[in-house]
Formats: sequence, C-alpha cells, structure tokens
Amino acid sequence: MLARWRGLVALGLALVTGQGAWAQTANPMLKAHAAGIRDATHERNMSLGRLDIAVEQRGSVVETTITAAFVNPEPEQLEGEFRLTLPEGSVVTGYALDIGGQMVDGVLVDRPRAKAVYEARVRQRIDPGLAEVSADNVFSTRVYPIWPGRGRTIRVRFVAPVGAGGWRLPLGLDGTVGDWSIRVHGSGLAAKPLVTLGDTPLAITADGEGWGGAVSGKDRPLAGALAIAPGRAADLVASTHHNGERDLELGGDLPAVAGNAAAPAHLRIYWDRSRSRLKADTAREIALVRAAIDRWHPGKVELVAFNSSGAQTKSVTTADEAAAWLGALDYRGATSFAPLSQGGAADRCLIFTDGRATIDRDAAITPRCPLDVVSSAGSDDRAWLGHLARAHGGRLIPLGDDPAAALALLQAGAPGVIAVTDRDDRPLPFVPLAAPQGRWAVLVRAPGFGPVKIRLGVGQEVVRAIDGDGPAFDGLGALLAQDALATLGATEQRDAYVALSRRYGIASPSLSFLVLESVSDYLNAKIDPPASLSAEWRDDYARQRKAMEADDARLAQRHFDQLLREWQDEVAWWKTRFDPAAQPKRIATSRSFDRTSSSVVPLAQPIAAPAAPPPPPPPPPPP
Repeated sequence: MLARWRGLVALGLALVTGQGAWAQTANPMLKAHAAGIRDATHERNMSLGRLDIAVEQRGSVVETTITAAFVNPEPEQLEGEFRLTLPEGSVVTGYALDIGGQMVDGVLVDRPRAKAVYEARVRQRIDPGLAEVSADNVFSTRVYPIWPGRGRTIRVRFVAPVGAGGWRLPLGLDGTVGDWSIRVHGSGLAAKPLVTLGDTPLAITADGEGWGGAVSGKDRPLAGALAIAPGRAADLVASTHHNGERDLELGGDLPAVAGNAAAPAHLRIYWDRSRSRLKADTAREIALVRAAIDRWHPGKVELVAFNSSGAQTKSVTTADEAAAWLGALDYRGATSFAPLSQGGAADRCLIFTDGRATIDRDAAITPRCPLDVVSSAGSDDRAWLGHLARAHGGRLIPLGDDPAAALALLQAGAPGVIAVTDRDDRPLPFVPLAAPQGRWAVLVRAPGFGPVKIRLGVGQEVVRAIDGDGPAFDGLGALLAQDALATLGATEQRDAYVALSRRYGIASPSLSFLVLESVSDYLNAKIDPPASLSAEWRDDYARQRKAMEADDARLAQRHFDQLLREWQDEVAWWKTRFDPAAQPKRIATSRSFDRTSSSVVPLAQPIAAPAAPPPPPPPPPPP
C-alpha cells in the first residue's frame, strides 16, 4: 500500500511541476509588426477590442468558435499575429477573416505554398490572412493590414473530446479586453454539465433539450481556464455533419467481469528515446512506470529504449532500478518503430512515445504482447497511437491531469470496445472515447441502414438500433475524419490525405488556411475560393476563371503549333539528301579572318567553279 501511494504522489508532483510554467503563459497571445516587417525594431502594440467564445457540447465532444476583433492603436499599418493554445486533442475545422466587412472562410492549401502566397500579397499591400496549426497544438494566424484606428476580425473553430480529465481551454491576457463573452450550451448528456471559468462555476440552466449558460465582461482582464468537467453522455447521441453524413456516439456499461486485469509476470516497457522527445515530460512518465511496477510486482521487467539506431535493453526487478535507468537515457536520433518487432513474448507491454515516426513509417510493428500506449503530451499523434494500441489488443492511455486515472486504465481488463460493425458484420470506423469507470464510449460513422453491433473486449456483443437523423453538429465527424487521416499519413498518401482534409475542413501542420482579398487574387494564385462565398463572388470567379482557362488554352495551342512547325522543319531537314563532297563557301571578311558560309547545296545543284580573274592591263608605251 505504501509503495502504491508513493508512486501516485510522485506522479502527481511531476504533473504539477510540469504544468506550472505552461499555466503562466498568456493565451491568446497577440503580436504586431509595422508594415509586416517581422523584427524587434518593428514590434508594436495591439489589443483585443472584442473576444467572443461560443462552446457547443454534444455528448462527449466539444465544438468551440472564437471570434476576435483586433484594435490598432498605432499611427501606422500593422501586421497582427494571434496565437492560441488549444484544448488537448483539438482539431481545427475552420478559419475566417473579415474582407470588406464580410467574413470570408479560409481554404486549405499546402503549408509552404500558403505561406508564400500570403507573404507575396503582404509585399503588394493586399489583404491576406494565413492560419496555421503546429504539431504542439497551437493555432496561429497572421493578418495584414490592420489600419490605424481600425481593426480586423478573425474567427476560428475547433473540435476536441472531453477527456478523462475533462475539457480545458486556458485563458489569460496580459491586458484588458474591451468586451468579452462566453456562451456554453450542452446536449446529449445524462446530467447537467459542470462548467467553470477559473475557480468560478458558471450558472447552467435547462435550455430546451439541453443546458446553457453565459458570462460576459467589459474593460477588465479575462483570466482563468474555461473548463468542462468529465461527465456521462447519453447512451446514443446522433448528429449530422454539414456534408450530410450521420455520426454517432454510443456508450454503455461494461460487464462486471471486466474488472482489474491479472498482474503480468513479464512486463516489457518500450521507451522512445529519439530527439523529438527531448522536451517530453519524462518525469511524469517515469512516475507512472514506478506506480505500475509497485502495483503489479512483476517477476521480470524488461526495458527497451529505441530510436532509429536500434534498441537498448535492460532487465530490472524493482521500480527504483527502472526509474534510474530510464532517467539516465540520452535522447538523440530519429524516431523509428522498427525495433518494436524485436524480442520474444511478454504478458504485457507498454510504450511511451509521441507517435511521430520520422523514418520507417511503413515498417511492420509486431510486438509479441498486448500493447498499451501511454501519451503524456497533447501534441502527440494520438490518432495514430490509438490505432497502434487497438491493433495490438491494447488501449491509448492519456497521461493527463489525473495520474490516478491513467493508472486505473492500466489496471483495467480488456479494452472496452474492440470492433464495431453494421448488421452484415462489415467493419465501421470508430474512435474510442474516455468514459467514466465501468463504462465504454465510442464515436462511429452511422451505416446506411440497420442497427450497429459493438463487440466488447470481454466477448460480449451489444446491438443498437439507429433511428432518424440528429441535429447539425460537425464535431463527431471531424474527430472520425482526423482518426482516418492518421492512417494515411501526411506524406505517404498525400492526395488522399488532402482530399479527406478538405472534405471535413481539417487543418494540420502540413495544410494551412488561406484567405485572399478578391477573386483576382484567387485566380492569380491558382487557388479555388471557399464554397461559402456569396453567389456574386462565385459567379464572378467562374466567369473570370473560364476566361483565364480559355486564354491559357490559346497560349498552349499557340505553343503547340510552334513546336509542331519546328518539328516538321527538323524532319524535312533530316529527309534532305546532301552531297558529302560539297565544300562550304568561304567569304573573305578581312585579312585575318574568313567566315565560312553555312549554306550547303544539295546534290541536285552542284557547285560551279569560280571564274578566273581578268588579266592585268598592258604596260604603257615607251616615251
């Protein structure tokens, strides 16, 4: 018992220590530069005139829309930058910028090209907007120009699940906000949600079929995280994506037999020691390793530290030995999961990694043991890590705010859900969700007709009838699409990755949102404008694009005709018979240089001999 509490206390202290610096960071963060020149001498002040946060929770998924209005107090044009740290597991699904008083949605473009187009427009003093998402879960946008005494407005939309530790949007501005508002609405829940701003609970009241609450302020700081506590969703939550697809959240109670798993006699721990993990919170991870070993007391503990150069192994018998060896590792090299296929069988395997393979992404991963995946950072590739765990009989363990919850998941029996099918046993894509103790929850794409079958890890099958369509809500579909994108990879199947991203409007480190000022800007950049543009814009774009394509076709035809003529001349030259004995003409141009004529006479026209020069005149008569 003492060892158990020692592990939990160490894990909790590591968690608090790791979060301290992060909690003090301003969020959102604002920067401005005069004339778009990004150096220290051109840094300027910029503030938020208004900040509106709308939160829509449906079941265990939260969709958030933030609208921010920038104010330029300087006497010169500014380029503004807005950075926002997102809740854990977020997927950015929309971005818009005001152009001439109208909010214009961004379009997804390959990140290098989007950045190049944006910077070219800044140099031309044209209104562009660029929005990017980093691998460490940060949204950023650059907007130009922000006129003196005026402002610009941006809108960003993102989706995230309510994890085991809840949903949390950190808020904290260095200065005051002119006006701010927060509106929260929830549906598909078994009970009223608990929502807090900082340490203050929001007043939540019944609102039709759900619950709602709001809070606002003026000319005062906005500080403290906006948080939603974990709760129980309804057993069936249906919604309809704007593309027409039906999505479901299904949940239920786990059978009583799915209690704690037997303690493994042979425990293997895979530890990613690649360079990308230099800044990982390994103290928390090592604390979890301590707690697991102290709880299970396995007879054999095998540690495998891996990177692109291979694997290092170490056998230990105590938690202290494991912590000492893991704490002394150096982090270098690229990430490769190929070493995971080495080694013999084990009763239980854990892997600590960020999931971001830099080489051998397609390598077969075949560990000879049930594999649970531990993720300690929101920037980890959790969609891919979830696939890795499910493919090897395990589950994804988020090491979040509650260390005891992570340990409880490790101790649990078989995974809650191992497969979801339609009535004819055809597999349906699904994503497991964090659920209260003793329950299971998944997201699934609804079949065209018929019920859904859910197979639990203990061998039980649950059948759910699906009737009717749900309300409009994009959150479930976005998370399912993000999970599918993880299997494609950002580069391995690029065309399919981009097509799926655009279908669901999902930004990523390789795809950015771009907003341009006019139809001609989209035409010149050869980028299709957003489908949400007004009919007038769309008609204008279609007309100009048709004319541009016609011009391009004429130029292409002219170029082809020229190539054809040159080719025909080349063929004719090669078909001409020339006299191999012919001599080139020499044209005297000076005493020191003779230029040879390039003309060659064919065989049918022999070269005539040059005429002899006339004789000299006779001498004069004698005197």
